[in-house]
Amino acid sequence: MRLEDVTMVIRPRSDWEAVDSGLAMVRRDFWRCWVLWWMAVFPVLLLIPVLAEYPVVWALVFFWWKLTGCRMVLFQLSRRLFGENPGWSLLWRELPRALFRRFFYRMILARLSPWKTMAIPVEELEELRGGPFRRRMKVVMRRGEGMSVMLALMSVIGVFWLALGIFATSMLFVPETIKDEWSEQFSFEDRWVLPDGFAWLSVGGLAFAASLVDVFLTGAGFGLYVNSRTWVEGWDVELAFKRLANRLKGGASLCLLAGLFWLGQTIAVSAQEHGTKPMEEEFAEPEDAKVPKDVIQSIKQDPAFIIYKEKYKVPKIKPSVHSPGAAPLAGLAGAMSFVGMMMLAVVLLALCALIAWLVYRVRFLHRAGDALVREKENVRVVMGMEVAAESLPADVLATARRMWAAGSHLQAMSLLYRGALSWWIERAGVEIIESDTEGDCLRRVMQSDHAQAPYFAALTESWIRGAYAKELPGQSVWEDLCSRWPFAEGGRA
Repeated sequence: MRLEDVTMVIRPRSDWEAVDSGLAMVRRDFWRCWVLWWMAVFPVLLLIPVLAEYPVVWALVFFWWKLTGCRMVLFQLSRRLFGENPGWSLLWRELPRALFRRFFYRMILARLSPWKTMAIPVEELEELRGGPFRRRMKVVMRRGEGMSVMLALMSVIGVFWLALGIFATSMLFVPETIKDEWSEQFSFEDRWVLPDGFAWLSVGGLAFAASLVDVFLTGAGFGLYVNSRTWVEGWDVELAFKRLANRLKGGASLCLLAGLFWLGQTIAVSAQEHGTKPMEEEFAEPEDAKVPKDVIQSIKQDPAFIIYKEKYKVPKIKPSVHSPGAAPLAGLAGAMSFVGMMMLAVVLLALCALIAWLVYRVRFLHRAGDALVREKENVRVVMGMEVAAESLPADVLATARRMWAAGSHLQAMSLLYRGALSWWIERAGVEIIESDTEGDCLRRVMQSDHAQAPYFAALTESWIRGAYAKELPGQSVWEDLCSRWPFAEGGRA
């Protein structure tokens, strides 16, 4: 992955802008993405002859399997983002992996996860599993988690709404000669038993609507994923430094600027020597081209320019239940009533899912007196350094001394600094966050008025000099830091 090859403007965006950027990526390669989606879903189409008498069963299989199409769309978008347009041979080789990769977890355990739009990019592009996958998801979901859930709910509503529109539009093209036959197909003698014609038409509309919605849903989730990594990893800053480095290579830019300046001076001198007409003289309107106002008024008075308006009142005719066209209308009304009931059920299910998600989000809130106190997990990474207790050796001080003796001075200083941060976070309870710098951490520690704050200030100063200015402390300073190490018995932070 080369950030300089990216085909999209990389900058921190809001969640809505991130979704819009993902939709723009899909629009750029829509037909290719749509074909790839159907390539993955094609095995389910082969089951239509087998399940011809069970359209609802086929619909359930289709909606369970359609997630594989999202994987193929994601593969295309991720390669296209970094300037690569994969050929069809590569896409065909990727198809089996998209169908069966991590099949049990994604297609069974986490099939109904509302966060799958951002979880699939972590699985497919970063290839993480187990504990690393869960930790990575906590980082990625810091931005876009609510939008991911909203996209999942809106996609369900969008599929049914688009399918209803397809069904209503298709009914407009039914010829008058066969309307009676169609009305018999749509006669709901038993409202819980779907006629075959209506069932397969509805299933087909739902499948077509799902293919359109899923393609754009995948793009929106990928946009959220890219935006989250931009915020967390600073892609925009990295790109800015790379562009700056490229501009400083050689004197090509300076020569080009000098050439453009010389060319501009040459053109200006040439224009002064030959002379140019003022803009007003070039485009001045001739005097004889002006039309007098009285001529215009006389032309407008001609009867040909008079506007006549007529109003007609069309009487309303109420259809009789015994008229010949009443049967098709009654059948269509029954079909629309059933579709309305389905839409109401979908909306209620989406509402229940939203309430369940809200309950899940606030599960860690509890009331203490009159205020709500949120339980916070200790930060595990600060400035890219692991500060969790399990990531440190059992005896930080002894390990740091061995590193210093072996010549790894910077690594020894880093270990001492990480051990001190771990003690302040887990033992002293100082609220240090992941985005804090060394100065932020020192300020928070000094505000705690702890007795060991002066030692941390000295350690921070030595660490900053060694990490950024490459001025490692001398042997005497190092021995002083080790002898005054105060954070735990036995050296463990």
